[in-house]
Amino acid sequence: MKRIFLVLLIVFSLAAAGCIKAEESVTIKEDGSSTMVTRMVGNMFAAEALKATKNEFVAENPDAVVKDVNDGDMTGYEVTVSYPDIETLAAKGGDMFTAVEGRNAGVTVTRSWFYDAYTFDLFAKGEETDMGAQDPESKKMVQGMLDQVQYNFTLNLPVKPETQNADSVAGDGKSLTWNLKKTISEGKDVRMQASYRIYNQAHIALTVGIIVLALLLAGGFLYMRRRKQADETA
Repeated sequence: MKRIFLVLLIVFSLAAAGCIKAEESVTIKEDGSSTMVTRMVGNMFAAEALKATKNEFVAENPDAVVKDVNDGDMTGYEVTVSYPDIETLAAKGGDMFTAVEGRNAGVTVTRSWFYDAYTFDLFAKGEETDMGAQDPESKKMVQGMLDQVQYNFTLNLPVKPETQNADSVAGDGKSLTWNLKKTISEGKDVRMQASYRIYNQAHIALTVGIIVLALLLAGGFLYMRRRKQADETA
């Protein structure tokens, strides 16, 4: 998404007007399946660039659902892509989900009998928007455009996370949002982290059942043993 976003920013700089909104959200269900929604809108100066990026999204994700959207006087598109499991999301979700040794761990799942532990360690790399040699006034105009940018990433989890470093939290603590604007306007990296557990209720219930059965059997055995001893001493 970042490369496409930079193309749009260049278009807006040349137009020297307007603003752009980019929002990406990932909603994860308890079974690990997920839906990614990417929404990009801009003013009339970005119409052709938006069309080109929409076509690129469709080419990269042939199964994606694409629709045109409006936001006030801005127009654009929304792309929805579904993933069957966490592993597929990590592999195809984009650069921010990619694990890089020494930088971020990406998405990991640790499975155990009682619960599955999910850890998100995502990374959005800051990139300088190089517009070439510009006079001070032009640079000021470009920075003014960058200051109008809205660029957010939201992670909607099935349960409240145990740890997270989001910029804002909503939805009973399960909706985490990071502001990625500074990756474009300031060239700064952003690391997004969250972890949570999904408890396996069936395994927990089975374990409790086995423990209860074992206690009942032990109690029954002890009762029969004491009764036998009582009969022998009678």
